Amino acid sequence: MVVQKDPKKLCEAALFMSPSPISLEELTKIMGLTSFSLSLKVIEELMKEYASRDSSLAIIKTENKRFAMTVKPDFLNEVSHLAVGVEMTKAVLRTLGLIAVKQPVKQSIIVKIVGNKAYEYVKELNEKGFLIVQKKGQTKLLSTSPKFDSYFGKQAEEIKAMSTKAYQSVL
Repeated sequence: MVVQKDPKKLCEAALFMSPSPISLEELTKIMGLTSFSLSLKVIEELMKEYASRDSSLAIIKTENKRFAMTVKPDFLNEVSHLAVGVEMTKAVLRTLGLIAVKQPVKQSIIVKIVGNKAYEYVKELNEKGFLIVQKKGQTKLLSTSPKFDSYFGKQAEEIKAMSTKAYQSVL
């Protein structure tokens, strides 16, 4: 006899275990559902449950229409050092840092500084949920996402201020 598992519990478990935001398609598959609208209803119900309880966790929908379980901003400073690292090369991290300091910045400017590999780096960072990418003419406007803030435990504005201070102290 096969016991059917509760889709909401499967969704919660998937969001908890995943190191990066998950698409609606993937969550639908994990929950064993056949309808995206039914899956979305389950996810939204779970999001409301987390929002209504006195919890340090939240379920969010990212800019690129994926879902993630995250720590609420009020608790980040105390626990962010415990997070498992997202695998990124130094070049990708440098590109992310450059975007954080210069944001909002045109992708064409990042490419001029980093080189043609920047297109791959931006794509990877966007897929991992660290960037907000907006079409602007023939280029894209890049800025960091809320995931950037929660992952690094600092808001991009704080990092910008720190880099400006560091640059001024060198002069």
